[in-house]
Amino acid sequence: MSTGRVGSSAPVDARERLAAARTALVRAVVGDRLGLAVFLGTLLAVGATWRVGVFINDNYTLANALVALVDGSLVVDEAAYGSLESPGMQVYDGRLYGRNYGQVALAVALLWALRAATAVADPGLVFAAAWSLLLLAFAVQVGRLTGREPLCATAGAGLALAVFAANAALAAPIPARLVPLAALQLGTVLATAVVATTVYRLLTRLHDRRFGVAAAVVSVLATPVVFWAAIPKRHVTVTALLVSVVYAFYRSRSASDDADGRDAVLTSTGFRALAYALVGLCTWVHAGEAFVVFVALVAVDLPTAPSNDRRTIAVVGAAFTASLVPFFVTNALISGDPIRPPRMLSEFAVSTDRGAFGGAGGGGGGGPGGATSGGSAPLLPAPVRVVVATAAERAGLLFGPFVAGAKSAVADPESLYRTFVRAGYDGYIGQRDNDQAINLSVLESAPVLAGVAALVATGGRRATAAVRRPDDSALSDRSRRAVRALRTSQTGATDAFVALVAVLFTLVYLPRLPLFAQVTVRYLLPVYVLAVYALARQSWARRVLVGHGRAALWSYLGGVLLGAQLIFVVVTVGSFGRGGAFQLHAVVGLAVAAAFAASAVGSAVDARVDSVTAVTGGLAAALGTNLALLSAFAYFRYGPHVLPAADWLADLLASA
Repeated sequence: MSTGRVGSSAPVDARERLAAARTALVRAVVGDRLGLAVFLGTLLAVGATWRVGVFINDNYTLANALVALVDGSLVVDEAAYGSLESPGMQVYDGRLYGRNYGQVALAVALLWALRAATAVADPGLVFAAAWSLLLLAFAVQVGRLTGREPLCATAGAGLALAVFAANAALAAPIPARLVPLAALQLGTVLATAVVATTVYRLLTRLHDRRFGVAAAVVSVLATPVVFWAAIPKRHVTVTALLVSVVYAFYRSRSASDDADGRDAVLTSTGFRALAYALVGLCTWVHAGEAFVVFVALVAVDLPTAPSNDRRTIAVVGAAFTASLVPFFVTNALISGDPIRPPRMLSEFAVSTDRGAFGGAGGGGGGGPGGATSGGSAPLLPAPVRVVVATAAERAGLLFGPFVAGAKSAVADPESLYRTFVRAGYDGYIGQRDNDQAINLSVLESAPVLAGVAALVATGGRRATAAVRRPDDSALSDRSRRAVRALRTSQTGATDAFVALVAVLFTLVYLPRLPLFAQVTVRYLLPVYVLAVYALARQSWARRVLVGHGRAALWSYLGGVLLGAQLIFVVVTVGSFGRGGAFQLHAVVGLAVAAAFAASAVGSAVDARVDSVTAVTGGLAAALGTNLALLSAFAYFRYGPHVLPAADWLADLLASA
């Protein structure tokens, strides 16, 4: 009898342990069931628009680097895709290397998984089956959240089978040579889901779940994040890491405050260490952008941290150092210098060539010693002069871009305007872009960000009122209280970190903007999501969502379902080229953005404007989604969709 009881309880214990492990994994990765639904829904949305192909020619560099890395080498000997002369290919000692190795390394594991799956079926059927399974899982999660699991599971199973049958009937073989490229794209697709889920988790903790879902949807579907989601550039990956840093930073201030310990995977010190570790991993993807995040993190973290004792600093420092190991090892294997990333190799080779030809190289040869031979430098011994000159040179290299960005903002306001407001058409760009003005500004590509104007307007008004206070002592007390609140409030510290990293990110790239062949301002893609955070943190936005959420939702759905069709009809009937279509998006986007900005400022002042703000906000978000949808199905054709039904739709629209 006792033997039977032991035998029967063993499977039950195993199931309980498995369920507990699954729950812990869900909490660590997505937070809760609603977060899982956001994750799955994002994968479904991006998967429906995903093409397997090369959208921009420097995708060849990453794809060739991936193929070489899978073969066990960092050196790119042959071009599996395109040409070895593609942009971004780095040269050192006569050998070619890729870049963004953190992104490439993630794709290695994904490539192994895809090759295992496609060994038994065509890649097209594998992707179609995976999308249908995701659809079923999403339906089950929605059923559990709404208390209608049997109904949703049954409907989801039927819909998933129907979609798979349609895709199987329309399926055409996807060449096996595209699988490595698909692995790179899958990495950015997963990063997009991480962006949505992390935004949901952060705003849910700051406010509530409804607002978390809304912010997640807007951050991905209403901004160019969804446009770049399946394009293997670094921007979405860096955005996912940055948003995760923001979340870890917030939790480092709030983890100890969890009343019931739910989702308290790490202590506050653990989350603080995680924030720095994520910065280290970001360095493996793009060292320059990681440095921007690091500067902002240190500038806000150290003054506002709950504790800076030796133990805490040791834990944080150890985590950060460990996270840099892949970066150091990769650099050392390529050039022998652990702190020189691949992106610096081509610049190093150019300066060496100039030195060989004399001229600039000769001037550089006189470098540190000659530069410090005047003034007070001769008072220092020669070795010290070299160290000081090297430190000054490195400091200028690291912090110079921030100064250059600030100077550019003041000296060239037109570039600032063309980057954020109206890109327009440029003859110089047109000559190199087939006379197609397809470069959109920040507001043209994401009109919903115009809502941040309310923050600027109300913030300026409050600042002006504070400056006009006649009582200087009251103003001084107010400033001291603000500083003290920043040190004690996790939300205040997080707001400060987000604001600083957004400003620094913008300053670094401002001297180079606007650039042609961007489509959207992709270098500022992380700033788009940070701007959504700024929008979500405003009290009027939360009030509008609570009081007029249905109006905003129906405006968004109507703007997508009807607005996308209307824009397509106008483009087709007017025989617009790609440039004309994008300029139509730009003009309509700016018009709606202006309406949303005006109503948002009105809502910040008077709640009676909220109903108008809900409608204009929904339409502004819809225009961002429409740009991604029409780009995926009508404007760009560079490879097969992972879903054959999506290919059928694209062919149908092309014949219209």
